[in-house]
Amino acid sequence: MLKKLKPRTKIALIVSLIITFGLSFRIGLDKFFIEETNQAITPPIDAKDEANRLIQTASQNFFYHEFDQAVENYKKAISLFEERKDFKRAARTYESIGDIHKFSRNSKEAKNAYLLAVEYHQKLQDKIGKGRAMKKIAELYMDYSELDKAGEWFGKAVMEVKDAKPHIVKAKIFETQGHYFLKTEQISKALEAFQQAKSDFDKVGYPLGYDNISPMIQKLKRQLKNNTTWCN
Repeated sequence: MLKKLKPRTKIALIVSLIITFGLSFRIGLDKFFIEETNQAITPPIDAKDEANRLIQTASQNFFYHEFDQAVENYKKAISLFEERKDFKRAARTYESIGDIHKFSRNSKEAKNAYLLAVEYHQKLQDKIGKGRAMKKIAELYMDYSELDKAGEWFGKAVMEVKDAKPHIVKAKIFETQGHYFLKTEQISKALEAFQQAKSDFDKVGYPLGYDNISPMIQKLKRQLKNNTTWCN
């Protein structure tokens, strides 16, 4: 059967099968692999809904580095989401557009897309979504070594989610801010951010998150202790 398919279709089918088997394997590992809620999921290749087909096509465009076509298909999907008043998916799709522009090194358009996502999440009063989009802006500035602006946006993201219930996105915002503090040699602030991230990972039951952070926390504690001892 595969011999009769066109190369692009064949590759898409193979990728789909790999994803399907991967998901089947992960069903038994839910306690160790927790997905973000409200996360954009690529629909199946044969999706009947037009917006989902556009999302799938955009994903394939991205796979083949057809970035302009991917953005165009995402924008068409957004128009359909807006018609249905499904503003949550529209917001997440703007984040996807930002990710494409970031990958293709178009920082200006990436920031514009992320800002549109921030506005949508604000209208929806979705603190977690807004914080995630702000984190993406901060990471964009980090990529270009604009550390002052990165710190500003990490701060905004943290302020947005700090009073929200424990959530994997909230934890990741603190974790990423911790790496920013490390990069800018603010050790005590990095430790505080990592500890908050670990606490949230623990509360949502994401052991891979806090297990990865724990060695870093212990290392920073020893570093601060040694610095204090040396100063005394």
